[in-house]
Amino acid sequence: MRRLILFVCLILTFALVPGLFAQENTIDVDALPPTPEAVQPEPMRAVADAADGLNLIGDLYIVDPARPTVILLHQLYTNRTSWQPLIGLLLGGGYNVLNVDMRGFGETRGSIDWNKAIEDVVTWQNWLRTEVGVADAISTIGSSIGSTIAVRGCSADTACKTAIAISPGWEYYRIGLRPALEEELGDRPALLIYAERDRWPALGMPSILEVASPAIETYMYAGNAHGMNLLKAEHQTMVPLMLEWLARHGG
Repeated sequence: MRRLILFVCLILTFALVPGLFAQENTIDVDALPPTPEAVQPEPMRAVADAADGLNLIGDLYIVDPARPTVILLHQLYTNRTSWQPLIGLLLGGGYNVLNVDMRGFGETRGSIDWNKAIEDVVTWQNWLRTEVGVADAISTIGSSIGSTIAVRGCSADTACKTAIAISPGWEYYRIGLRPALEEELGDRPALLIYAERDRWPALGMPSILEVASPAIETYMYAGNAHGMNLLKAEHQTMVPLMLEWLARHGG
């Protein structure tokens, strides 16, 4: 009798948790196209005024204004230079790139404020549309705490196409994914990439899957590499994985 009750409880749990199975490792990396050849044009200096007057600084790479654009958001204790190996590959894939220093880091300076950093992503998206005139097909990629800012910054702009989060946590520095996953993203897609033994992403994934819509997909690598170290270790499959995702969802 106890086994029957337990079985019924498990069935009900799986039925009530949205997309529990559909969200995990649904992408076949062996079927992905090869990584495109890197392109390395000189960037243009990007400066946008944040809502509180802080000058936000970044590098803008334009392949074609009519093509989709990707905003890169670095992890803690780094700056925009950490993304340099990925930029040429995104450009080779036909994407414009805006690589920014988040507030409190690099040339943007100021004080660290993660809530304002989310607002800054919206500011950058508006700047790209109005000052640069790129197509309204903007996506975000972030690493570690930058992954939270990428997801939350995309979800806060209803025109943002998709977000890719490398080593996301349920919550970093009191800034969590719940508002984006439960409400703000709606049915917009996001891709979450992490390592199975990376502590905070692994601990947070059950909570993430519990509230995520079926449009949220995850890909789990072996090991415990975090953030940019994971990208460095798994670049041969992770770069094609991200480019394939952008091709499907980035506009």
